[in-house]
Amino acid sequence: MIEIKKSPAPAALIQAKRLGLTDYSEMDTATKDAIKLSLFQEQYHLCAYCMRRLNPETMQIEHYLAQHPEDGAYDPAMTIDYQNMLGVCPGGKGEVQHGEQLTCDQHRGNTPLTVNPLRPATLSKITYSSSGKIGSDDPDIMKDLDKTLNLNCPASRLVKNRKAALDALKRKIQQMYRGRTVPKEKWMEMLSHYEAGNEKGEKVEYVGILIDYLRRKTNT
Repeated sequence: MIEIKKSPAPAALIQAKRLGLTDYSEMDTATKDAIKLSLFQEQYHLCAYCMRRLNPETMQIEHYLAQHPEDGAYDPAMTIDYQNMLGVCPGGKGEVQHGEQLTCDQHRGNTPLTVNPLRPATLSKITYSSSGKIGSDDPDIMKDLDKTLNLNCPASRLVKNRKAALDALKRKIQQMYRGRTVPKEKWMEMLSHYEAGNEKGEKVEYVGILIDYLRRKTNT
């Protein structure tokens, strides 16, 4: 999970509000499609939670503050607030046989979260192991990651895929330097590369574990 910097609301949503939209349940498909495209672009084509590559055809609009909170405090204005919206993958919906195998918002439901892709202070408490597991020393954030969002679910292959991404980076570095010491400037260059994304507006899948590894190498 990495920081998401929100863009202004898409013009279609602004116009829909001007025409009287007051609740997400009333939103038409064209407006939702415009929101999805904006989320897709601002998130560098990655799911806000698990960092899988998003498919514009199957991605979902997630509300960080749930549309129907567990405490029953329904706020229609928040359901159409673009700053409360994230783009997420299907989380295994339609693919897995059991609900405990779902991930991301499909597993979360309406459970409130402490970790927040829009708040770097919460993201700084996330850790990754070389095995690909995601965690935190903060018990609330650990619950979010491991239980609520189910980001270590074995059936989802997320742990294996994060490990594979990290191992690929380590092999690349080994091939480049073949036992020689990697200069700090190179570590910094690689970190900047993965943080920035490419010319297509994409970031590498599971880039969170790569950035974590490179930051530890650069002590940043």
